[in-house]
Order: sequence, then structure tokens, then C-alpha cells
Amino acid sequence: MMGRFVNPDNSAFQVAVASEIYIDKTGMLAYTNKVLGTKQALICNSRPRRFGKSTTADMLTAYYSRGADSKKLFAGYEISNDKIFSKYLNKYDVIHLDIQWCMMDAGSAENTVSYINKNVIGELKKLYPEIEFADVQHLYGALSKINAALKQK
Repeated sequence: MMGRFVNPDNSAFQVAVASEIYIDKTGMLAYTNKVLGTKQALICNSRPRRFGKSTTADMLTAYYSRGADSKKLFAGYEISNDKIFSKYLNKYDVIHLDIQWCMMDAGSAENTVSYINKNVIGELKKLYPEIEFADVQHLYGALSKINAALKQK
């Protein structure tokens, strides 16, 4: 299932690679794959304004999201030559949040967290109808329930 927040498609990264100014940074995916399941897996993508944070997030989403089929999209880029390229390609549930857009949709900064909780949990309910989310009001609780029921992160 592809959603707006949960398991989005790869269209945002398609736009990036179609741009004349795109620079291949897919080698970052090889490092990310290497640290999956380790304490080093918590990665902070901190850069100045206009230095590709959103493009990097779009690349990570396109590569990992179950809502995308990205093999052709990454063909010819550095990551496609990595020996474990296919091992993680489109194998994960991904939650992609653009906080600036969420704040606009929520109407204010104060409403943003509740907006994210409501909308992402709504998508998770559709993706996992077998899990009881009735008492869940926060995203952390929903993800915890999924992990407990299915043993997947």
C-alpha cells in the first residue's frame, strides 16, 4: 500500500534526478545499508539551507519504501553497483514527513504534532487492519503496537 506519509512512491526523487543540477549521492545508501540494525543506524542529515536535505530524504524514501518500485530509477547510479543493492531496495515501511508541509496543512505550529499523529496513524490503520489501534493516540504507540504484533520495525 502506498500512502501520502506511509510508504510513499518514488516520484519526488524522480523529479530530483531529472533535474540538470542533480549530483549522484546514492553512495550514502551503501553506508546506510551497512549500519542498519546497529547503534550507528541513527543518522542525522544536518546541512545548511538549500544543501539537499529534502533530496536526500526523497532518495532514502525512494530506495527503502515498500510503496515504490525503484530498481530502474537507481540503475546507473553509484548504489546500483553495490553488491547488496537489491537486498534492501523497497523492503521497508517508510514514514516520510515534510514538517513544513505538515505545519501548513495543520494550520499552525501548535497543531502540527496532532496533525501528524492523526494522519499517519490513519494510514497505519489501513496498512495493518489486523492490529487494534483503538486506544492509540500517538505515533510512537502505533509503531510500538506494530512492532509487538509483527516483530518488524
